[in-house]
Amino acid sequence: MDEFDQTPDVHFFLCRECRTHIALTQELLFTVLEYDLGIFRNTVNMDVEGDPRRHRIFDMRTAADASCTQCSRLLGCKLVVVPDETMFVQVGRFILDLRRLLLWDGSQILYAHTHSPVED
Repeated sequence: MDEFDQTPDVHFFLCRECRTHIALTQELLFTVLEYDLGIFRNTVNMDVEGDPRRHRIFDMRTAADASCTQCSRLLGCKLVVVPDETMFVQVGRFILDLRRLLLWDGSQILYAHTHSPVED
């Protein structure tokens, strides 16, 4: 399993359920605030549904479920067919639910969607 250095210089997202490392903050390309979604270029420690019969179609785009490798919690999806690519919405990108992620900001762990500190 991939892990990032938990230092002041490295900021990253974690699974909210099991705290498995998911993506560096520089992989976050765009945030859809009204839906608490993030569009990511790359992720780590994610299982992507490989069976095309289980893929979902929305707005002419096809997406595969993407789950945490460690706890199997569904975190979002990976775009597998995008006929109308834009700068952010492209094949291979991940759309993740920020409410299901935490954020290491270099000094503390925060809820990814609100940026408020997690109380342990």
